[in-house]
Amino acid sequence: MKFELLKAHGSSNDILIVDGRPDELFATVAELVGFVRLVCDRRGPLGSDGIYFVDDARKVPEAFFFNPDGTPAKLCGNGLRCVGRLVLERRGAEAQDILTGGGRFRAERIAALAPGVPAVAIELPPVTFRAADVPIVSRTAEHVDTVLPALHPSLRFTGVAVPNSHLVAIVDEYDESELVAVGRAAAQLPEILPAGANVSFVRRLPAPREIFVRTFERGAGLTPSCGSGVVASRLVYSRLGHAVADEAVVVRNLGGSARCLVTPSPDGSRIPRLEGNATFVYRAVVDVERLRQGDHGELDVELLTDEIAAYELFYEDNLRVVRDGGVPL
Repeated sequence: MKFELLKAHGSSNDILIVDGRPDELFATVAELVGFVRLVCDRRGPLGSDGIYFVDDARKVPEAFFFNPDGTPAKLCGNGLRCVGRLVLERRGAEAQDILTGGGRFRAERIAALAPGVPAVAIELPPVTFRAADVPIVSRTAEHVDTVLPALHPSLRFTGVAVPNSHLVAIVDEYDESELVAVGRAAAQLPEILPAGANVSFVRRLPAPREIFVRTFERGAGLTPSCGSGVVASRLVYSRLGHAVADEAVVVRNLGGSARCLVTPSPDGSRIPRLEGNATFVYRAVVDVERLRQGDHGELDVELLTDEIAAYELFYEDNLRVVRDGGVPL
């Protein structure tokens, strides 16, 4: 069986995109899981942080995301920008709703972040700070800027669902080993965090309305970028009074930078908008049987070298700003 794949990335969070619904492409769940693990495996010729299957034949396209281990996930925010770009270009549209993970997301074309770096905005469903939705076992309705002693003796965390669970702490200095320790601990405290949580550290940068964010993702560890972590951190930053909700904040991480703002809706809910790159890296046709046998041969790959080179310049400029801002890399 052969598949056409598109390799893309949002803030260096790279994904594969395949046309079709997974339940129609594969006869069994085991076959689906095996395929996802095979093509996402970085020890092979491809590799990625996950895969989106896209059904673009319907009026409202639907996308299905899977982690590299084959487990389904509600959302990959960085990856959804890439799906959004693909759908918008195919339809010649400026904006389009996309269904994924049980939610409805609005994808919109926006101006390039830099020459040759296409960008897309994704409007997410409303988020919530309710402790029960994160979920955090807490005596209060929300867990905002408070200590979780079992997790860390002094850091103050805020819980938010994007809809996946996040704990966010604003720190004076970024300590990567500390983030790793807290992230690992969050997965081992079911009495406090029954579903675990992604953990993000936020550090202010010298430029107005700019922050550095690093996220330890549940089940994945440290990653160059986490789209939902960017959104969660931006929301907490506003909730704690450091930025006006509807103004854009530049969120920088090791994979690149994105902009995020929050629009209050009439019912009082908070609707985040994530703006960032949607870079296409290559198109490939792969023979699944040959991959399974380890016979990679010469893959039929079309490298999109202009986009790769343009993003590399944008990426290097972002790292320079982060270093100049005093964040150890």
